[in-house]
Order: sequence, then C-alpha cells, then structure tokens
Amino acid sequence: MQEATAQLDGEHALVRWLAQQIAQPNRQSDNQQLRLESDRHLVQVITIHKSKGLEFDLVWLPFVGNFASSSRCCTNDRQTFKALLDLNANEESVAWAEEERLAEDLRLLYVALTRSVYHCSIGIARCSSARARKQGDTDLHRSALGYLVQAGQAGDAAYLQTCLQQLATQGIALSLVDAPGEQSWQPQMADAAELTARQFPRRMQDFWRVTSYTGLQQHGASRMQELLPRLDVDAVGEGDTATPPAFTPHTFPRGAAPGTFLHSLFEELDFTQPLDEQWLLEQLQQQGLEEHWLPVLSGWMQVLLNAPLNSSGVALSALPSGARQAELQFYLPIGGLLQAQQLDELVKRYDPLSAGCPALDFQQVQGMLKGFIDLVFCWQGKYYLLDYKSNWLGEDSSAYTQEAMARAMAEHRYDLQYQLYTLALHRYLGHRLADYDYQRHFGGVIYLFLRGVDAEHEGNGIFACRPEFALVEGMDRLFSGEAANVEDGQ
Repeated sequence: MQEATAQLDGEHALVRWLAQQIAQPNRQSDNQQLRLESDRHLVQVITIHKSKGLEFDLVWLPFVGNFASSSRCCTNDRQTFKALLDLNANEESVAWAEEERLAEDLRLLYVALTRSVYHCSIGIARCSSARARKQGDTDLHRSALGYLVQAGQAGDAAYLQTCLQQLATQGIALSLVDAPGEQSWQPQMADAAELTARQFPRRMQDFWRVTSYTGLQQHGASRMQELLPRLDVDAVGEGDTATPPAFTPHTFPRGAAPGTFLHSLFEELDFTQPLDEQWLLEQLQQQGLEEHWLPVLSGWMQVLLNAPLNSSGVALSALPSGARQAELQFYLPIGGLLQAQQLDELVKRYDPLSAGCPALDFQQVQGMLKGFIDLVFCWQGKYYLLDYKSNWLGEDSSAYTQEAMARAMAEHRYDLQYQLYTLALHRYLGHRLADYDYQRHFGGVIYLFLRGVDAEHEGNGIFACRPEFALVEGMDRLFSGEAANVEDGQ
C-alpha cells in the first residue's frame, strides 16, 4: 500500500488499485508476499540452547523467571559422578535433583543474559505454587533468575520489588507493569434502530486509470495490474544470501535494493569525468555495503562507461550532460479502450521477440500510461533510449550472450517495455523536433545488462534493437483510440 501510494496519482487511483487487489488476489505476486531481503532485521524467536554462540543487538527474555521442577529423582553421585535414579524419591535425592536442575538453569541464564549487544529486557513476576500462595510467598527464588535476585530466599511480591530496586543501578532500569482491569468493556445497548447505507446493486464499469508497462505485461497467473517502482530492478536470484566465493560484478548482491543502488549511480554520475572513488565509497556506505566492494565497483563502472553500446561506437563516457536526459518521465494518453488482444496481435506481428512470448492478458484500460526511461541520449543526430538491468543470468559474462539476453528479455516481457518506451520517445520527439522523422532521428533501443558487460567479450551484456516503424505507428494509432489495422501493417 505504501509503495502504491508513492507511485499512483491521487487518492482515487489508490482506492481503485486497492479494490482491484482485493477483487483479484494473486498469492504468487511478489507485492502480496512480505519478504525480507535478509534476516538481519528479522525478529527471531529461538530457545536459549540455540542461541549459544550467537549475538543480537536487542534481546527480550519474557519468561526467563519460570522454572520446571525436576520430575524424576535422577542425579549424579557426588563421588563417582555416575547417573543415579532413585525410585523411592527420598528427601536427599529430591534435594540433589533440584540442586542440579538449578545449576543447569543458571548456566542457561548466563547464556541468555550475555547474548545482547545493546539492550536486554527481562520479564520477571511472582510465580507461586498453591502451597506457597497460602503462605504469601512466591516460588520465584527456586528459579535461576529468582535465585540470583533474591539470593535464594523465599519472599512475597513486596520483597521481590525491594530486591529489584536495589539492583536498578548502573544501566539497569526497573519498570513496573500495572495489572489489567478486571472489568471487561461492554458496548452500550441502545434502543435506536441501526442505520445502514443503501446498497448499490450494480457494479460500476470505470476503465479510466493510470497504469504502467508492468500493468500491461502480466499474463497467466499474474493478471493483476500493479504499478512498480520507478526503476525496473527485477533480478533473477533475488534474495540469495549465500556467501559469494569472490568479489566480482557477478557476485555483487542481488535483489531490489542493490538494483536500485546501481541505477542511482548512473543517475548521478557525470559520464565524461573521471570516477571519484571517494564519492563511490560514500555511496557504498549509505547503501550499507562493505568497503571491500569499492575496487570491484570502481573497475566495473569504468568498464560500463567505456563499453561500445552499438555499431556506431558510442559509449556512455562520450555523452556530455547536454546530450542526455536521465529518468525521463512520460505519460502516454490512452484515447480509447485498450484491449489486450489488439496490442498482443500488433507486437507479435512486427517484433520477432514478442512472437515467442505468451499472450498479453490484462483488463481493458483507458486513461494514462506512466513510465520512466532510464536514459535518453543523442548521438550523431539520432536519439536512443537505454535501460539498465541488474538481472543475474549466470556466473560469468559468458551467460550474457545475445541468445541468453533475448531469453531474459522475453521472460520478463522487456520487449513490451521497450515498445512502449519507443512510442513515448517517438511522440516526444515529434513535439520537440520540427522536422522529426522516425527513420532519420530514432537510433534504437539499448538494454544494458550491467553484470554481463565485459571488456574482453565485446557485445556481451548489451542488447540493442530498433522497432519497426510500422509497429510504432500501429501502437500510436491504437493508443489514440483508432484501429491499428494489423492486416495490412498500416
């Protein structure tokens, strides 16, 4: 909900989005599953035995004052240390068993109290047997914690509080919890008739919304339309926390947060200037990444900035700030009801990559399509759009061949993404350039798979294409509410 609030335009769109998630739940969708990127911030409920040797910033011990009396008179001989089981349960054996039980509880208590780094909260309260309650005392002194607090002496609740107050010094704070009231809440009974709003018997068919590429590309089990964050940080192997064998771009942390981090670097970098390693180190620290990634990231960025992006020889390092625009936001108006079948037939007719993809399956939509293009740049009079992808496809750059990238593009329906982005840039240039012509001014699409770019294997990690003009023109008509006329390709 919080993520959708940041992406949707207005409360009306947010209410519509929430209603759609409720009406069409999809348990397989990532945005309906609460996942942590690591267990670092996870609240762990574990036994004292399992906590041995571990360390936690904060520790709560709510029931450490409890104890369980020894149910069997099983002790160890004080001379031979052999295990003994007294079936008669004489008084001496019972006392020895309780003494050994207390000794073991004290050892466990020591383990529990020494697990925290910054803070440890301990719950302690009077616990009494029926016999002790009659005498006014508690059995707390028989537990390991009570044995230490009350020096093994029996006492009532007042005595326990006195002992605790004596210990509440030098970083130890005592907080008393009030007992809950005994009277439960009762609603007021009124004689007035209950008023209810009249039910609207029909369902409103309102297809106007602000959607995105993600809302149109889902198919099969992923039918819900959802708006993802500005940056496409989908990565295979997300959340893999296995310790990497070496520090390389291929073992750089995966997932949404590292992907967003890599995108942010390109958004802020001046491609034409030498890389400032001090600035890069600060970015790593802000992200919470270890400093040993600095030399890896520095060399990696140098390779990415200087790699030829296509046959023209253009590289990011050759693009001055005046020739590029990062994070270009756009809104594409959808004039009429956009049907999934119409768009699917059009893209599959003109794009071989789309032809091998599953059919698009989204609810008909009218309104606006919102998106962000990672980078738009001009080179030798032609305009290109570029998208950064942090997807992990394999252990080394050999996993980022043209065939492998094409499979990844099809799997994530990035084909539809660049088709929509091309249409957006096509319309934008048509408004900005007086003599705009698609064939003359539009250079193409570049998808930069960051982990796969390698100076020794030119072309790996770089997917480039140029959608046919017939496809762009057909999409332009379709989004304007006209027929795309797939039959004759007009």
